[in-house]
Amino acid sequence: MMEWTKYLLSMALGGCLLILFGKRGDGRDKWIFGGGVGVSLAVMELTVEYILGKEMWEMVASVMKGASFFSAIVLVGYLWEFFSARQKKTNPTEILHPIRQWMEDYQESFSQLSRSFCMVPQLADGQTRGDRIMQNRLTESRLAAAGQLREMSQILVGTMERIYSTREDKSLEQEIGTRLKLLGIQVQKVFFYAPQGKKCQIYITMNTKRKVCVPVKKIAAIVSEVLECEMMAARDSRSFVSQDQVTILFVEGTAYNVLYGVKKVTREKEPVSGDNFSVFWLPDGRFYAGLSDGMGSGLQACTQSELVLDLLEQFLETGFSKETAVRMINSSIVLQPDTPVFSTVDVASIDLYTGVCEFLKVGAAASFLKKETGVEMIHGTGLPAGTSSQLVLEPYRIRMYDGNLLFMVTDGVLNALPDGEEEEILKSLIWNLPQGTPSEMAQRLVEQVQIYGDATDDMTALVVGIWKR
Repeated sequence: MMEWTKYLLSMALGGCLLILFGKRGDGRDKWIFGGGVGVSLAVMELTVEYILGKEMWEMVASVMKGASFFSAIVLVGYLWEFFSARQKKTNPTEILHPIRQWMEDYQESFSQLSRSFCMVPQLADGQTRGDRIMQNRLTESRLAAAGQLREMSQILVGTMERIYSTREDKSLEQEIGTRLKLLGIQVQKVFFYAPQGKKCQIYITMNTKRKVCVPVKKIAAIVSEVLECEMMAARDSRSFVSQDQVTILFVEGTAYNVLYGVKKVTREKEPVSGDNFSVFWLPDGRFYAGLSDGMGSGLQACTQSELVLDLLEQFLETGFSKETAVRMINSSIVLQPDTPVFSTVDVASIDLYTGVCEFLKVGAAASFLKKETGVEMIHGTGLPAGTSSQLVLEPYRIRMYDGNLLFMVTDGVLNALPDGEEEEILKSLIWNLPQGTPSEMAQRLVEQVQIYGDATDDMTALVVGIWKR
């Protein structure tokens, strides 16, 4: 009777440890339960044998008995997980959602349609020059349309991932709601977005119960305490929460702050500059700086470059990648029925969590990164957007550190310097610039470039600096 009592008691102790420290679906459950049973059984056996004065080999046998029970339970646990996993794999309805299936079907349809547009007919013999030009133009249009459809298929994939990475979190909603209730805030809904390999984001829909306004900074501090990491309201969010229901996005605090400055000089006798720039922040902790130089000068060039940057900003804010955004802009320019327009595209995106800066240049001038040890050049390749449907993109990545400054310029700045030495001269000018804000440094750089001679084109210098928070 006593023998069975030891086994039952050891199983009970192992079960208690499993309840206290185990977690459903956690692979360590079998180890916790097996360890509790094996150790408690060995201890009870050794205690009884010590009291009865048993031989040493019998005590060793008791320890081995406990170890055997531990190994058996762990082995049974692994077998249970193996057969459970096989059963789940054989039942596709448990892992395939109908919406996911529809999205995958749409994505495959766009891919098939894109491949059909790439099937370009061969030129027939005896065609006139006009026919060949028309055929080449049609081919360019077909390839551009194929590119648009191919990008649409990738957009559907990204949309599906975004949908399935955003979920309601009832426990988090309850905990945040309880804490914010002390401030007089009523939480309506909490959505948690945490895709693999990215920083988490929280959407909170809320309002105050009385005629009071609560600063969003106070709410961010409470959310930070709940999640045990620094959270901050996304840029351009509301500063206060009132009785009006509002949804505010909270993101993880970044490691760097960024400042920028710009200086533009318009070509002589022209009413406006053909260069344009754009700077904006995204909720995922990225800062974007873009330059575009419209071919030519004046109002037409300004309209071209402004359109390119407006589309680029809109695509990136919607969630498209830089490569997808630039390819879609290029396709839209190629498909225009009138005389095509050409514009350079120069984009730099800085991850404010890590300081990694990624460049994407389409026919753009070189950029310059000023560090403590010197000035590094980042060259671009290829032709401006709109020249061909087959756009070649060569992204470049570099790490920025505290106090580094990025100088982005248009062709007009380099063309104002002596031919063949423009890049080296500009590197020297940037290295010898006195310290100041990005705006002051952009101003001084353009002034020093103008000393070398009269500018024959629009000039724009955009300076971006990052500093530790």
